[in-house]
Amino acid sequence: MFHRRLLLLLALLALGFAPLVGQITRLAVVKGADLRQQAESRLTRSRQTPTVRGSILDRKDRVLAQDRPSYDIAVDFRVIDGSWAREEGRKAAARSMGTAWGGLSRDARSHVVEQFEPVFVAHLDRAWERLSEATGVPLEEIHAARERVISRVSQRQQSVFEGRMREEQEAASKTGRPLTQDELRAMERRSEAPISEKRQAHVVIPRVGDDIGFACFVLASEEAELPMPAAEDRLGESRQVASQLVEVVPGLEVRDSSERDYPSEYMRVRVDRSTFPPPLASEEPIEIEVGGVAGHILGTLRETVYQSAKGDPSAGTIDVVGDAERRADYLADHPDWRSRALEGSSTERPIDRGAYRDGDRIGATGLENSQEHLLRGLRGVQSSRVDTGKRVFVSPVRGRDVRLTVDASLQARVQAAMDPRLGLARVQSWHKQQSPTQKEGDPLNGAAVVLDIDTGDILAMVSTPTYTRREFKEEYARLRDDILGAPLLNRAVGKYYTPGSIVKPVMLVEAVKHGDYSLDQRIACTGHLFERVTNRYQCWIYKQFSSTHNATLGHDLSAEEGIMVSCNIFFFTLGRRMGPEAVIAGYEEFGVGRTFGLGVGGEAPGAIGFKRTAKNYGMEPGDAIQVGIGQGPVTWTPLHAANAYATLARGGLWVEPRIIKGETRAEPRDLGLDSSAVAAAIRGLERSVGEPDGTGHHISIEGYGKVPIFNAPGVQVWGKTGTADAPKVLGDDPDGPNGPLRREILEDGDHSWFVVMVGHGRPQYVISVVIDYGGSGGKVSGPITNQIIHALMAEGYL
Repeated sequence: MFHRRLLLLLALLALGFAPLVGQITRLAVVKGADLRQQAESRLTRSRQTPTVRGSILDRKDRVLAQDRPSYDIAVDFRVIDGSWAREEGRKAAARSMGTAWGGLSRDARSHVVEQFEPVFVAHLDRAWERLSEATGVPLEEIHAARERVISRVSQRQQSVFEGRMREEQEAASKTGRPLTQDELRAMERRSEAPISEKRQAHVVIPRVGDDIGFACFVLASEEAELPMPAAEDRLGESRQVASQLVEVVPGLEVRDSSERDYPSEYMRVRVDRSTFPPPLASEEPIEIEVGGVAGHILGTLRETVYQSAKGDPSAGTIDVVGDAERRADYLADHPDWRSRALEGSSTERPIDRGAYRDGDRIGATGLENSQEHLLRGLRGVQSSRVDTGKRVFVSPVRGRDVRLTVDASLQARVQAAMDPRLGLARVQSWHKQQSPTQKEGDPLNGAAVVLDIDTGDILAMVSTPTYTRREFKEEYARLRDDILGAPLLNRAVGKYYTPGSIVKPVMLVEAVKHGDYSLDQRIACTGHLFERVTNRYQCWIYKQFSSTHNATLGHDLSAEEGIMVSCNIFFFTLGRRMGPEAVIAGYEEFGVGRTFGLGVGGEAPGAIGFKRTAKNYGMEPGDAIQVGIGQGPVTWTPLHAANAYATLARGGLWVEPRIIKGETRAEPRDLGLDSSAVAAAIRGLERSVGEPDGTGHHISIEGYGKVPIFNAPGVQVWGKTGTADAPKVLGDDPDGPNGPLRREILEDGDHSWFVVMVGHGRPQYVISVVIDYGGSGGKVSGPITNQIIHALMAEGYL
């Protein structure tokens, strides 16, 4: 019986202890890691220190973008308004009383707190003095800054309080019954809840330099030991607590407030006008300042951290990948960088030292955006253990520099050549402008690309008009809404252009490759492709002068001559023979339909045909005829054009262009072009600019006769003009002939192209120029291209 009772008693005891054992097991095993981490975090004080964003440099190591170091000195609001001393005094008082604290009345507690609070008040007074000594800012100015912060936050608190009270009262009024005094007091307590600004640090000393910033970094990591008084409660019981370790300047933060500086954004260029067309020529050089140099390439920054968002296609919204998500994906793909980013943080809960925080500067467009993860540095870490006093310092890591293939000085010279102030990019009487929307004196917009043939490096890439940082910041709406100028658009890579006649050398080599033309064949220029249809598929010489190239040359045309005189009938014939399939293949081989992934922002891939899902992209034989002369359903960009000519210069070796040095790119590929066809195309380009019958040889100016387009001594030029159909630009013109706010044709006409290869003895560089609605390639784009050749000479490339 006794044993049974004993067993029953033990069973009851075990049953009673079972929940306690289960809880101990849960805490020790199931949640042990989390609880240990929480305990560790309470024993560790940690802060991160700012880093510096990497610079962007040109090919000659000139700085295009860099951080200008600057720091803001911020302090926790509770320190600013002094409430920190009260809070810390209360905590110290509670520790001094131990378990007796819970039994003390409110008055008794206040009595003990009053003995501790002066210690922390005195410490704060000394802290402000230390901050003044470290920064060199007079104490009175710091206190004035504190008062401004307190006033601003108090006004904000009052405004929030009033708003909350209104909401509470409106909600209460809907019940239809009067509020009791208890309900009213509860409502006020909820409305008086502290706003977030009372829990944040605020800047008291803005914009300090490196020396002061570093001094404050050191100050922020220092701690002091405060002796605690022997506290006495109202019953006369005295208690002594150990001294307390506190920060020398509690709540001190050093924030990165550096500004992005673009030293080459404004450059002065001295221009020799003696080589200009006679109406604009002068023996007196002119010096102009160009602004926004390489702005489209470098891009912009923003200070808003984007969050992920799921879109709803039915509502017209799209999925948005947030900055944190992009950052996580980058670190996942780059384990070496990830290990560096997590250095100095807890191994159980690693923290990315490059994580995004509110107010961070983030690449928004251009290279600042595409190279964000390289340019972005890693913050430093300063941590200390409360229990052991051990300190750990992990230095910040500066962002990596990005080096470009672009030459800033050449970029500025090209931009100057395209500046309307010099007159070349402005409608002139001798242009004989055919556009119904262009009048003499109007500025002309466009783009230019300079490409190194051997390497595929982009030496210059200009789009006009451009914009400056100030304009982007202060006049963004105007830039965005400018339909004609479109200054935010990088025309060099981001706009679709019909190629026009500059594509004819490409069509020649592709026709030979596909077996649709043999170099020993000659083609007659009859003025129109079809004998009985005289108003379609006409040659330009027939439309302008009612003549033919057979009449001017005295014979049927060879391939070289077809390019030299830019005979439409010759290349209509090639397009007709090739048909849609071969024409499409030819354009795609030269890159149409794909972008180059430069990282400078939106790139237009170009397009061939009408619908990519249809057979032959929806092209009919008649479309292939038009595409044979670069008209009809085909588009590309100035960079596509430059790279196509560079490919011809390399004998058919296609090399992906680049703008970032060291950037990984696709392997070069041989297009398998017939070498004799390539040689014929290049000879045709040489004759186009070198012989009087060539369309790129001269411009006729009344009173001056035939003026050669190119006049750089000792430089050999191979090139082709182009005049390409351009779509009408429609917009709301308040001053239009049909009245205000009526849809008007704002721009109409043809785009003006000129693409050349230049060098000594062999092609070394390609220059691709397009002027929007400029009309004649020779008259408008030609003189600009000539000045870019002179710019290459001035910078030592030729």
